[in-house]
Amino acid sequence: VSEALAVTAGIALEQPHQTDLLVGHRPKSSLTANDILRAMTTAVLLVDESFKILYVNAAAESLLGLSERQTVGRPIAELVLSPEELEGLCQRAANTGATYSGRELVVKVSGRDLVLDFRAASIDQKNGCVLLELFDRQSDRQARKEAELVSQRRISRRIVSQLAHEVKNPLGGLRGAAQLLERQLPAAELKAYTRVIIEEADRLAALVDGVLRAGGEQNKEMINLHQVTEHVANLVEGEKPVGVELARDYDPSLPKIWIDRSQIIQAFLNLAKNSLQALGASGRMIFRTRALSNYLMAGEQHRLVLSAEVEDNGPGIPEDIKETIFYPLVTGRDTGTGLGLTIAQDLVSRNGGLIEFDSRPGLTLFQMRLPIRPAPGAPKP
Repeated sequence: VSEALAVTAGIALEQPHQTDLLVGHRPKSSLTANDILRAMTTAVLLVDESFKILYVNAAAESLLGLSERQTVGRPIAELVLSPEELEGLCQRAANTGATYSGRELVVKVSGRDLVLDFRAASIDQKNGCVLLELFDRQSDRQARKEAELVSQRRISRRIVSQLAHEVKNPLGGLRGAAQLLERQLPAAELKAYTRVIIEEADRLAALVDGVLRAGGEQNKEMINLHQVTEHVANLVEGEKPVGVELARDYDPSLPKIWIDRSQIIQAFLNLAKNSLQALGASGRMIFRTRALSNYLMAGEQHRLVLSAEVEDNGPGIPEDIKETIFYPLVTGRDTGTGLGLTIAQDLVSRNGGLIEFDSRPGLTLFQMRLPIRPAPGAPKP
């Protein structure tokens, strides 16, 4: 195994720009092959001539959901549903010294199927050792989706802010004119119309103020995420129809997180209200919390990310608005403002997180991802 790792490290160090980064222009480095492989973000495995696993790096452990102790010594066939193609390409790589690629390798990970692309390269023909690189196709799609969400959030923030400022000034004039007109109208039934104008102007002004406040100063503190979910749950319990059930599925071991409590409550409340409105008179909602380790979000790897989720069994998000669901004024309801999800995404983004979603008829899931970061001045773990 040591010889194979040394060959792999040698391949990595043959690239001049990689050498500069790894050893800082020093003629010699104390880095070992294992150091290099463990630092790689690509999932790497070494297998011998009988296709038994000799080594896995940290990225492979994360991808497969198995530790080094759980994988080393096991046949690769125990992890793969149909290992024939993989073993065949490994054998060809070992025999010829060439590199071969394969697609749609199905691996069992934590009870679910993970579809991977892979590359097999011989690094030690004498002993038949083959280096396997695994690429998560779902992660690539997820990264593209997250990039789109981040882009949507930036565009939405500009649009909403500009719209709010443009609307706020005319609203004051509209309300004042309606008040003057109301004083001059002799009939009470006519004053009812001006009263509608005043009330609607006040409603829009409150909405605009809420949008502008979303970008205000933050007041972050270390809190338990369940303080947020339970606060919102209590509000939902008081608003929901009798036919709607609210269930909880919490991870009690979640660590505290450094966030603006008020902003995250508002964001989670917007997600819950969106779900509640989609259900109508009957259905089921679930508030769920989870901790995700080694999670890649918006191109950055996080050691730990907390997830607060709202799931419902409603009709799902219409297909024609899925791609733009976080844009302002996009809504699937006649009575919706189209700002709830836009504001929620912006608030979560201001706390370093991201809202993702998946929806189909009978199941809609919004996931609020918040990375764990130390509070300012806190000692590093």
